[in-house]
Amino acid sequence: MLGQLSFVFALTALGSSAAVNIESAPGATPRELYGIERLNAALASLPDAAKPDLHLLVGARSSPLFAHVSALGTFPASLHEAFHLLRTGNRLLVVGSDPSGVLYGCLELARRIQSARAIPLTLDFTDHPAFVLRGTCIGMQKPEITYDGGMYDYRYTPQEFPFFYDQKLWTRYLDLLAENRLNTLYLWNGHPFTSLLKLPKYREAQELSDEQLQQNIQMFHWLTTEANRRGIWLIQGFYNVHISHALAKAHNVRFQQKAPTPFTSEYTRYCISEFIRNYPDVGLMMTLGEALAPQYGAEWLSKTIIPGVKDGMRELGTSEQPPIIVRAHATDIQSAMKAALPIYSNIYTMWKWTGESLTWTDIRGQVLQEHEMLVHLGAAHIVNIHLLSNLEPFRWGDPEYIQKVMLSCARIGIKGLHFYPLRYWEWPVSADNPPELQIDRDWIWYEAWARYSWNPNRDASAEREYWIARLTDKYGAREAAGHILDAYEQSGVCAPRLLPRVGITEGNRQSLTLGMLMPQLIAPDRYHPATTLWTADAPPGERLADYVEHEFHHQPHQGETPISVTHEVVDSATLAVRSAEAARPYVARNRQEYERLLNDMRCIQAEMQFYAAKTHAAALVLRYRYSHDVHDLEQALPLLEESVADFRKLVDLTNTTYRQGPSVHSVSRRIPFRGGPGRYTHWRDCLPAYEQELSNFKRNLNALQTSSAQAAAKDSGLDWLFQ
Repeated sequence: MLGQLSFVFALTALGSSAAVNIESAPGATPRELYGIERLNAALASLPDAAKPDLHLLVGARSSPLFAHVSALGTFPASLHEAFHLLRTGNRLLVVGSDPSGVLYGCLELARRIQSARAIPLTLDFTDHPAFVLRGTCIGMQKPEITYDGGMYDYRYTPQEFPFFYDQKLWTRYLDLLAENRLNTLYLWNGHPFTSLLKLPKYREAQELSDEQLQQNIQMFHWLTTEANRRGIWLIQGFYNVHISHALAKAHNVRFQQKAPTPFTSEYTRYCISEFIRNYPDVGLMMTLGEALAPQYGAEWLSKTIIPGVKDGMRELGTSEQPPIIVRAHATDIQSAMKAALPIYSNIYTMWKWTGESLTWTDIRGQVLQEHEMLVHLGAAHIVNIHLLSNLEPFRWGDPEYIQKVMLSCARIGIKGLHFYPLRYWEWPVSADNPPELQIDRDWIWYEAWARYSWNPNRDASAEREYWIARLTDKYGAREAAGHILDAYEQSGVCAPRLLPRVGITEGNRQSLTLGMLMPQLIAPDRYHPATTLWTADAPPGERLADYVEHEFHHQPHQGETPISVTHEVVDSATLAVRSAEAARPYVARNRQEYERLLNDMRCIQAEMQFYAAKTHAAALVLRYRYSHDVHDLEQALPLLEESVADFRKLVDLTNTTYRQGPSVHSVSRRIPFRGGPGRYTHWRDCLPAYEQELSNFKRNLNALQTSSAQAAAKDSGLDWLFQ
């Protein structure tokens, strides 16, 4: 037997003859062996009485292990990562369509054993994923721009990214991804190659000491190996054309270039070939734009990047193409894919869902058209749940919302999911004070995206029971779990619904949680608004100026209105607070985390109340533009006062519980205030500006009591009211 099979695990109950034997197929892959390890651990945790005489056969369907098992069907050739669990008498079969299918079959059986504290007596279960690529990302980037002013460019060092060298943390994280059947992990960086490779052809490109570079290479080899045995493709991201800063200085050229040159093409092609040669279990994700001008994307992809990948494959002696993911951002993606597809097949496109925020479970208009175009280009298309600028920094975990997003993706024909952590720029910690690991705090975020990218077509009532069970595990009581799930779902719709009706942009230019100034609410066109925020990333509805015009002229409204939505999100946030409070008597586990969750619900409520009061005040100010009736402004005053009181409450709730709000600490953040290191990073930093705005409004409103001031105001716009 040992000569035929790679190994046999045997678990024998002490004092009895009962044993559980696990047989794997000849030449079992690292992924299969990892799955068997996890299955073996689950079996070992059982009491002896729960271990019957049982023979487990674990392997791919094509394995000789199953040559004489007539009860098994075959998997369709197009089906990947599928598995079949089957018990027949004292035999239990874990059969995969491929090594990843074997891995997921082992993990599913291990989960069932751990949940029931017993081996299933009957079992016939088959499963496979709905989406081909399912993964999350980590930013090898920082809240501040730290390296020569280079956007996105950061060297991998213990000073910049201490987590990168923490194998214990990586192991926890990779286990989490595997348990949730996520098969891709993306690392984002501007130009990572000089942090991960020796480049003997370009010695002047080296940016790290020999010792640091060697440590990085060893670490990345370990990381790619550990990811691969968990069924995870490690995908390294990079921007174009970014080159080594040291190389740029040595040759007196810019380190970010807008057009290809023979020098940058040769250098980049060499970097990519060396990367593929040194790390065969990786893929590449690229932003062709930022800095490369859109018209050069097709040339750069087909004549530099893909040839570099093929050079590396040739040196490895392999025909297996590593995955290439091309973002449809800041480039002519149609031309790029037209050039790439005839010469490379394992290639994917990627585009953002609702920009850099989460604003709707569906899409329409221009954004829908873009995704549909990408779906039909000929390469599998991946949706990017990007940055979550409107959700940070509070806890967010609405499974129903996420399921609806993935159902929409499936309907459109999207084949993959890439999703960000809730706090990208400061991975691996949250903004809490003290900080928490995101994989602990935001566990439900990861699990929900993973669950519904595996299969979004799940019964709603069964899903509620599933999440109540998961929350019972966390908080120790079913009664608490039901209320907490309600709180997650009631709070989950608030920021997504609010931003399109009153915000300027879905991008990280705006930090929704820090509020908005009155001129930003009443004159958003002056702040370069992203119009797709409300024309494509939200249901049909009105902006504030539309609403006021329709109201004043007694015209019918079209779709959602800012006033109705702000009131509805206040109601929903208030329900979330009540639900979270109702859980308190029953919480038997993780009490401190529960209190933080409750405080977050109160923070979201205060934020929504701030926006409701201020939006209503802004509507009255806009009405004054039509009516020239000071009474409209007089009605706005108590609402503006209310908004400042709400924001002051938000400051009180976050003063000791949060280190900061937004995670972008650079000048790219503009709304409500210009960002930067130490600039407007906390709610307390913003409160004086809102108090001053209120004081100015009071003073100017008083001035309007004179007829001369009223006459002057008719032609002077509205900003002066707040100056």
